[in-house]
Amino acid sequence: MRAVGRERVSVKYASAAAWPVSVERDDFLLLQRLVPEDHGLTAFDADTQETSYGTLVVDGMPLIFDTHRKDAWFVSTVEILTETIAPAAVTPEEVARFAKVAEHAGIQTLPYSACFFKGNLHVYAYYGPVRGFDLAAVAADVPGAERKLDARVRSLWAEIPRGIVDAQRELLSGKRKARHPADLEVLAKRLDSSGGGSRRP
Repeated sequence: MRAVGRERVSVKYASAAAWPVSVERDDFLLLQRLVPEDHGLTAFDADTQETSYGTLVVDGMPLIFDTHRKDAWFVSTVEILTETIAPAAVTPEEVARFAKVAEHAGIQTLPYSACFFKGNLHVYAYYGPVRGFDLAAVAADVPGAERKLDARVRSLWAEIPRGIVDAQRELLSGKRKARHPADLEVLAKRLDSSGGGSRRP
């Protein structure tokens, strides 16, 4: 799990009440309930872990994903930026703008400056610097959550702040250091894999 403290950014957006009724809106509201944020900390206290160190390949870049069960639902999270020691070159305003785009696609953003994991408890703290950046999707079963994550990440890929994507590329090329070397080892093993689909470990 990861810890995230949210810096408040004053950007005006349409309220959720203005949304049309949609699967994406329902997904996002469900994610807010399952992975709540309060005063800068986001906590995901899952019941079980179903997938660990799966790999999603987008634009030739391997990304680690995991899937956890919470109540009757399954939440898949993908590391657009696997946690690094140095923060990415991205502003809080860019992060906030993308969060609204993702929200309307039924995806929850989980930027973090620091994180904490113990068992199936994930705590994300975001207070400005971005050292890691996850996206989350939800469904009623594991395959559904992972397919939804795959499809929606691809649909949002061009909208993700470039500083975040560039930082992940720099991590993979050795220009950045990973907070956890084991994560980088998993990514390195997938670099030469062909195809662009998701892969379970």
